[in-house]
Amino acid sequence: MSLVVVGAGVAAIVIPSSLAVGSSEAVTARLDSATSSRVTVLLPATFWDAGEATLLAALSDQPQIRDAGTLVPPDRTNGSVVVTNPTTDRTVESAFGVGTPSGLRTGAATVKTGGLGADGVVSDDVGAVYLGSRVARELDYLDVSAGSVLIDGKRFTVLGIIASDEAWISASVVFPPASARAAGYLPDNRVLTIETEGNVTGRLQQQIALALAPSAPETVTVLSSPSAQELRAEILSRGNNLTGLIGLIAGATGFLTLAATTFASLTERRREMGLYLALGYTRSFVSGQIVVEGTIVGLLGGIVGFLLGTLVAAGVSAASYPLFYLPTALLVLPAAAAVLGCVSALIPAWAATRVSPSELLRA
Repeated sequence: MSLVVVGAGVAAIVIPSSLAVGSSEAVTARLDSATSSRVTVLLPATFWDAGEATLLAALSDQPQIRDAGTLVPPDRTNGSVVVTNPTTDRTVESAFGVGTPSGLRTGAATVKTGGLGADGVVSDDVGAVYLGSRVARELDYLDVSAGSVLIDGKRFTVLGIIASDEAWISASVVFPPASARAAGYLPDNRVLTIETEGNVTGRLQQQIALALAPSAPETVTVLSSPSAQELRAEILSRGNNLTGLIGLIAGATGFLTLAATTFASLTERRREMGLYLALGYTRSFVSGQIVVEGTIVGLLGGIVGFLLGTLVAAGVSAASYPLFYLPTALLVLPAAAAVLGCVSALIPAWAATRVSPSELLRA
């Protein structure tokens, strides 16, 4: 019973520790391609007067920049609109963003029907809008050929039905800047989304601010997503904290269970201990035998649990990630289990040898 308890406790520590590292590595690989090369630039309201071509030309000297464009997500517009399909009379309340064709392309928007258009053409159209695919579906608006839609009672021509891996694009209405200005939906800050080659450095952030506002770069705020390695460290830190808590619980449970099972075992062996004492063996010798036994049980349970937990974690990782890492810190677990077995046997050993040999032989 003691061996099973120790093994289960060690396995309970090995499995989440290994899976936490493996999952963090898998997430890191995914985030490397998804977030590390994306930059968000916040521009003051005066930049709405600048044409998209002017802003993109200012960034053209930065070889690390691949794509860029205006794309303001709904969390920076802080509002919603009511969209109506006049053909079906279906109405939906939707969040809205502001974006140019270049911005939508940088945001990896795909066109279901219609098109994104060109910046030079769309920038002058004050009655145009893009519908996210989810909004269009709820409106039962299947194709741009279905005609215009009403947004807060105003008629807009649908340029395209769009979707993207960025969920907000599919679930929102996106106005080109000219349409947003004419309808009164223009937010305070213009937001540029920039996609770069490789990781975003502090030097690149400074160069972007200086290129967009040479005379006042401090008015430009350049934000980059956390790197995959930073997110990996955060995931690992939280995973390690959780594993540490599990380890404490497993250790406390193992200690109490080992102490209880050792007491029960010694109760059944009282005559054996009494015989040892009657034959002249010292109390320290008998106590030492009990402690050594507890240490061996703890060590064997630690080894079995370590091997079992490693096999389970490797199997789960191979099926899910497929990455498997065994933190080197876990290699001390068998030794820690041996110490736990030793300590948990001390009190039962001391208590069992405090009884006189004659009383133990009568048991």
